[in-house]
Amino acid sequence: MFPFSVLLLLSLFSLIFQKMDEMTRLFSPSCWVPGKTRDEVMIDFFAGIQQAYDSLDKDQTIPRQVDLVYGQEENQKVDIWGEPDDKLLIFIHGGYWAAGTRKDCLTPARCSLNSGFAFASVGYGLATNGRSLTESVEDVIEGVDFILSKYPNVSKVIIGGHSAGAHLVVKAVTRIRNPRIQGMLLFSGCYFLEELVGTDIGNDINLTSAQAQHNSCDLSLLDGLQLKSLVILGLQEAPKLVQQNRDFVEKRKESSIAEFPSSGHYTIMTNLLNEQSDEYSAVMSFLEKI
Repeated sequence: MFPFSVLLLLSLFSLIFQKMDEMTRLFSPSCWVPGKTRDEVMIDFFAGIQQAYDSLDKDQTIPRQVDLVYGQEENQKVDIWGEPDDKLLIFIHGGYWAAGTRKDCLTPARCSLNSGFAFASVGYGLATNGRSLTESVEDVIEGVDFILSKYPNVSKVIIGGHSAGAHLVVKAVTRIRNPRIQGMLLFSGCYFLEELVGTDIGNDINLTSAQAQHNSCDLSLLDGLQLKSLVILGLQEAPKLVQQNRDFVEKRKESSIAEFPSSGHYTIMTNLLNEQSDEYSAVMSFLEKI
């Protein structure tokens, strides 16, 4: 049975997709998977993230520290899987800044642990119910700072994120500028937000032109940071997200991209549950080079 947070996600996406303008469609990943309805795409994804959570939760060989508090709000918490001795992958969930929790982004955890990286998932306040996207960004920065302070002996930190989470990764890395952060692992991010203004996605987080401009990623702020970055992109993907991820790599020549023609926005994440998948191999190879 899906957890309550997953049911909320499904309800949210169903509402978003009931009436869809063209720009919303161009940013909506579940519209672009051949042979599947939007509901089928999302149900498959939620089943995968549920499987990832259950697998970790039931495995008593994995040390964990859950519900570590870095702020006063319910979502301002961190979960740690594994022992953060020297290497740590910090991960930020997606959900177009309006949905999702730190419990829903655990599909990379096994790959991380098998590569010698402990895994941390960061929750943050969503840009809903009167909260702004700027506040969500500040939450993630605070959450990452909390982790870095809590584990000062960790010398190699990678920060990863999926979809909106990848956007939040870039915002956090460019603000924190900590030399212990040595890489970014970015799954099909949405980095440039101006075109979202007036779409169903933008309206759901009350995105104004000023908020979009302020919170879009200025990739020039990555200058001076010694980072290895990998972009993971499935090509059964919303056209605007394909464009943005390719633009990211074109603008940041130190980054590399791994494209998967038979995968989409959500299967690039759930395929990480399969150690034989191309996505798993790409992530494993990236982590081993850090």
